[in-house]
Amino acid sequence: MTILWDWNGTLVADVPHVVKMNNLTLEQFGYRHTSEEEYRAKFRHPVHEYYYDLGVTEEDFPKIAKVWNKAYVDGFDSVPLAPGAAEAVRAFKEAGFKQVIISASQVDQLRKQVEHFAEFDGIFDEVLGLSNQLAVSKVHLAVDYLARTGEKAEECVFLGDTTHDAETAAAIGCRCFLIEGGHQERKVLDTAENATVLGSLQEAVELLHKKG
Repeated sequence: MTILWDWNGTLVADVPHVVKMNNLTLEQFGYRHTSEEEYRAKFRHPVHEYYYDLGVTEEDFPKIAKVWNKAYVDGFDSVPLAPGAAEAVRAFKEAGFKQVIISASQVDQLRKQVEHFAEFDGIFDEVLGLSNQLAVSKVHLAVDYLARTGEKAEECVFLGDTTHDAETAAAIGCRCFLIEGGHQERKVLDTAENATVLGSLQEAVELLHKKG
């Protein structure tokens, strides 16, 4: 089996850091602050639509994205692992599962962030991200991965924390578990089609060990 991992909000608990950087950046450009609750209720992909909801203009969004990205990366050392992440990747490794990260983060930055955590040393077979900082979609990364490796969708499962992760899984025809507590609130996750919402990564480990 191959575990296709989302990164932000699934393996790392970065929502507080994201919202802090949002507010610092939005204030710099003259926009209002937002709370974690509002963020989890409104956040979605493509990310620019979330910012448009906050009143950000199309003209300002690329500028905001650039400033926000630098602030996020500079402060990433304060971001902890998500609850149960270290235990989950180790359990899957011991079970002989392949593990691949598929993220809408910029790929070079993503790989440095993964390397930051000693718990992830030697865990992931591949770390895949985007070539830019705009976080539009990662569907093509998953499609290309299966086409390149020849892996079968029925032998993969996507673990994420947003409806976009469910969309990505649907695009390649694999199972999807969405973990509560990340970038979208439970009410939003429950709208995802063809995905099972779980309360923790431990639940995902238990289910996948049973089903294989």
